[in-house]
Amino acid sequence: MNSAVRETYKLIGLSKNDFTAEIYNRYGKKLYTYAIHTWNLGEDDAWDLIYKTLYKVIDTYKNYQFEQEEKFASFIFKIFINYLRNHYRDTKKAEENFPVSDIDSMELQNKAEPIVTEAVENLRLNALNEELEKMEDWQRMLLLMRSEGRAYSEIAAYIDKPENQLKVYYQRLKDQISKRLNGRF
Repeated sequence: MNSAVRETYKLIGLSKNDFTAEIYNRYGKKLYTYAIHTWNLGEDDAWDLIYKTLYKVIDTYKNYQFEQEEKFASFIFKIFINYLRNHYRDTKKAEENFPVSDIDSMELQNKAEPIVTEAVENLRLNALNEELEKMEDWQRMLLLMRSEGRAYSEIAAYIDKPENQLKVYYQRLKDQISKRLNGRF
């Protein structure tokens, strides 16, 4: 009988790696979809729990008898649900032990970072304006239009430079401004 048609729990002759691959191929994506969409788990956490489930199934499935594939699938799903519940409980406990509210994080941020005064910000802005004034019109246009997220093809319509070179020019201009501003401060 073909292994793709045979019940998973009857594939006793496979090596541990082959059996793991078979269970993964048959159930991994279903478990992943369930964890992501139903439990709102992150990708890494979902895969971690799926692998824990698969290894637990491999270690314990021989202790049970299954009448059909649906019972085996139910067995896998039950193990997975238990891991999901444990993860949810552990995550919830961790949040209770270390609650960080918006106010707390703002206070921490204010204590950790020196307060930048308005005068310092004005100095930086003035220095940037001075550097921009030293540039040619097309250079300013390139920097400003790219900072707005416009495509190089759109910018090329306004600037008399080849479109395939604009990316290079843009990178050079950014580096040039950064060096000049860092040299001033």
